[in-house]
Amino acid sequence: MRIVTGSLIQESNTFSPLTSDRSAFQSSMLAWDAASMMAMTGTRTELGGFIAASTRAAVTLIPTVATWAPSGGPMVAEDFRWLTGQFLERISAAGHVDGVLLALHGAWVSADEPDADGWLVSEVRSLVGPNTPIVVTLDLHANITARMVHAANLVVGYRTYPHTDMFETGVRAAELLFRIVREGIRPTMAVCKVPLLLPPENAQTHGGPLAPLVEDMRAVERLPGVLAASLFTVQPWLDVPELGSAVIVATDGTADTGGAAAQAQADRLAVSLWEMRHAVHVPLVSPHLAVAQALARPDGPILLIDSADSVSSGAPGDSTAILQALLAAQPARLALVTIVDPEIARDAAGKGASGQHVHYRLGARLDPARHAPVAVSGTVAPVASRHVRFIGGIGDGLTADIGAAAILTVGMVRILIMEKAVPCYDPALYRTVGLEPAEAQVVVVKSPNNFRHTYRDIARDWIYVDAPGASTPRLSALVFTHAPRPLYPLDDVPWHPVAHA
Repeated sequence: MRIVTGSLIQESNTFSPLTSDRSAFQSSMLAWDAASMMAMTGTRTELGGFIAASTRAAVTLIPTVATWAPSGGPMVAEDFRWLTGQFLERISAAGHVDGVLLALHGAWVSADEPDADGWLVSEVRSLVGPNTPIVVTLDLHANITARMVHAANLVVGYRTYPHTDMFETGVRAAELLFRIVREGIRPTMAVCKVPLLLPPENAQTHGGPLAPLVEDMRAVERLPGVLAASLFTVQPWLDVPELGSAVIVATDGTADTGGAAAQAQADRLAVSLWEMRHAVHVPLVSPHLAVAQALARPDGPILLIDSADSVSSGAPGDSTAILQALLAAQPARLALVTIVDPEIARDAAGKGASGQHVHYRLGARLDPARHAPVAVSGTVAPVASRHVRFIGGIGDGLTADIGAAAILTVGMVRILIMEKAVPCYDPALYRTVGLEPAEAQVVVVKSPNNFRHTYRDIARDWIYVDAPGASTPRLSALVFTHAPRPLYPLDDVPWHPVAHA
């Protein structure tokens, strides 16, 4: 069995003031052909799962590309066409294959294509023909579109948030594709779209309001004839057509004639999702009060969660809201915070010897409409290591480049100033530059939810901070012009699944 495979992953945020380009991928992961397999073997990623499953099943994988970039604004059209063009050339060159196995995100946007993942799958379909099965893995925050569902034979989503099952999702998808090829299964996908956006801060799949629904979905997967059931709560910072949450239930089309049973299950799960929309509430605390509460605790570390400036949600990472509150509080115990400021990072990294006293106006370089720079004075220490390797249980084995970087010390506050934005949910980010979160009283983490897993062994508590940013949980404060309406929480009107003929 010959299966062509590839992984192209980025999540977009159309409310970000920045654009993404090919450098975002080159700084994180961009490997072609055989090198892509070597780079991803053993990683806790979807492609890592593809590789492991194919090895066990003695299936030949034909590699194309393995690439990912941090979340960001829509991708520059020219670079999007270059990257996808290189990938599609390799799909075409693979010749006859028995199937296609792709790892995508599902919320990727380019400047001229609001449904980049759907477009890409449809292009693959045009190359391999109508009879070659295509199985695609997607993030739980994918925006499911009609084009995706039409072009793919099967879509398989993560089961978890925080996203701890990337590898397992890859294994499931690969094994399902192998069954489709060997047993002649004809998958039928039933989709129910829900006009719903959920802030991700309290939308975890374990222990939160969504947990019972996820258990119900797993029970559906165990029903006879069901191949996969997936919940997609969508990346909410997208202003694109077809925006909304979704449920997909896929069955063996030979066992569920017309997909009626699958559609009934998808509709039922979607109604359950809709009915819990008010339960996914995010408690927010002002920056100064959050800092005071964290410093008043006898134990630590206490995480201050700046999800509105989450780099892994597409924000630039240059907010100064919590930093200003920390500096004003003059903490007596160690506090750690990150900030992306390319200009200051390059200057500070170029100081050479540690201990030089500096004065900066720091931050708000990338999103000045939402943030204000803060005046800081302290001593600076350039850092030698600029590559973060994720080991906290989410995407283990992947790396990211923070660029030029330095640690600015202001009293007991340590500010990691970075040239490039990278995901901030893993304590490995601080540890890479010699800062230990477990020893701090306060740790600022720019992540809405993944930190619940990666910091679980050291965090004593966390506080969600009410700060501005491109990934704000205050979704009703954003202006959507392309998304369909009504759409909760912008609108709260009755909803029921459409009747199916």
